[in-house]
Amino acid sequence: MHMELGIEVVVVGHFSLDENIGPRTRVSNVLGGAPIYSGSTFSRLGLKVGICSCVGEDQFERAIGFCKSMGIDYKGLHSCGMETLRFQNFYDEKENRFQRCYNIPRKLSPKDVPKEYIGSRAYYISPLMNEITLNFLDAIRFRESVLMLDPQGIMRKVGEDGKVSIVFEEEHLVKFFEKVDIVKIGKDEARAIGLNEKEILRLIRDSGAKIGIVTRGKDPVIVSHKNGVFEVNTIDVNVEDPTGAGDVFGAAFLTEYLRSKNVERAVKFANIAAGLKIRYRGPEGFPTIKDIEKLL
Repeated sequence: MHMELGIEVVVVGHFSLDENIGPRTRVSNVLGGAPIYSGSTFSRLGLKVGICSCVGEDQFERAIGFCKSMGIDYKGLHSCGMETLRFQNFYDEKENRFQRCYNIPRKLSPKDVPKEYIGSRAYYISPLMNEITLNFLDAIRFRESVLMLDPQGIMRKVGEDGKVSIVFEEEHLVKFFEKVDIVKIGKDEARAIGLNEKEILRLIRDSGAKIGIVTRGKDPVIVSHKNGVFEVNTIDVNVEDPTGAGDVFGAAFLTEYLRSKNVERAVKFANIAAGLKIRYRGPEGFPTIKDIEKLL
């Protein structure tokens, strides 16, 4: 059924309304979340992309406008409640992030996935605040589909004052790893897990995922797959706004991996894509294949 539309990849995760505050920059009232950062990246890199997501009524029309402008299919966009999930992202000089979060919406249900998105080539799953359930993953688990997970939103807990903490509950997390092919973990989540990178990669691979990736900001990305463990350097850029870098990396990796099946090339490709994007503030400056290949 999805062939009529030709949706190749589906981004799963909620929209947010972000305020990003860093040592040199402050960006307010921008739409964020994987539909923005991953969705735009997939689209710029030439894949037909759909989203399965919630946004509050206050930002519903704006979210649709953004999707239209970036060529993102929004059949799977749902209006959930009056107010959109909101994040304040504070960055220090070393790009460490501290967050507050408000207006947490409902979880996504298998019924939220449009029939045209069933059996797509790939699903990029990047929850913001526990919106993905194991049931949901079972509903999109098809033999031919590739599932890639960024578990950041599975590990987040919110305190009374909106303060976000990242919590490692091994048994809970591994159940999610078991249902996907690729797991990408960022440096904040790696720090919360409290193991070294190789131990984290072993945890991912032992759960049954084929590929494990740990990104570490400016430091080299560490990857594990069937041929062993390797590192790939990032590119040196002037960082304007690191928000969304993980989702840009994830989408670029998955795009190149689907195309070449070459894990090392896909990581290099993703490092360049994320590096080029963070030179811009908010949801703009997404690179094209041509931009990336110049530096490959």
